[in-house]
Order: sequence, then structure tokens, then C-alpha cells
Amino acid sequence: MGPRGGARVIEDGADDVALDRMGADGAFIVTVTGVRCGVEAVGPIGLRRQAHEQFCLVGVSVENAGREARVFDGGAQRAVDAHGRAYAVVGRAAVFLNERAPSLREAIPGGGTVHGVLPFEVPARARLVALLAHESAGTRGARITLS
Repeated sequence: MGPRGGARVIEDGADDVALDRMGADGAFIVTVTGVRCGVEAVGPIGLRRQAHEQFCLVGVSVENAGREARVFDGGAQRAVDAHGRAYAVVGRAAVFLNERAPSLREAIPGGGTVHGVLPFEVPARARLVALLAHESAGTRGARITLS
């Protein structure tokens, strides 16, 4: 079962967990809007990115509370499982899932909010418990509970 792409994948799936959890780091306020695990592949036919085990897709709303445009660094975000293992965003899958404009891949204007999806590839039996949201790789980050 592969998603169609964009943030709708979080809204449409039967296996979704609807959340409204928030954390802030630097100028960004990140709200987790949903989590969907068990996704086998993302992307259009011919360019599909197949998971070795499974993708967990974390829907987010990212608000730039600052005055200047800033890029939300997808590579700095981490998901954590129940055993404390951290997983990085799968960049290629993130491109497919965030193709709608405005996108998490672009600078978010000051005062603006963008919705998107952070894809993580995790073992089949892993259960994600938190998102570590970071303004950038060098910031402390905010732990947002997923379950």
C-alpha cells in the first residue's frame, strides 16, 4: 500500500493516529498532526522509493514565529522509537511527499505556517514514541510525544 503523496497521506489512511502535539525550537513551532506507519513505498510509479522494512510518516505543521524567512531543515529532524533509537528523515521520500506548495523544502516566511510530511524508515516492529524537532542540526531541539 503506497501513499499518493503530500500531506493528504496522513489524513486519508485507516492506520493513522491523529495527534495535536506541539514543540518549539528556535523560531519554529512544530505541531504533529498525525502518524502513519506500515507504508511500504512512496513516490510516483517509476520513481518509487521502496522501504526496506516500513516507512512511518509523521504529519507536521511548522510555524515560523520569527520575522525572517527560514528553512526548516528536514535532515535535522529525528524520530525516536520505544527503545531510544533515533531515525533520520529519508530525504528522497521527503521530496515526493512534500511537493505541494508551499512546501517544507522551501523557506517559510516570518509568521507563516507550512504543512508537510516527515518520512522515517524504521524496522517493522519499531514503535515511534517521539519526534525530536530542531530548528537546525546545531540546536537543542524539542521532544514531541507521539503516543
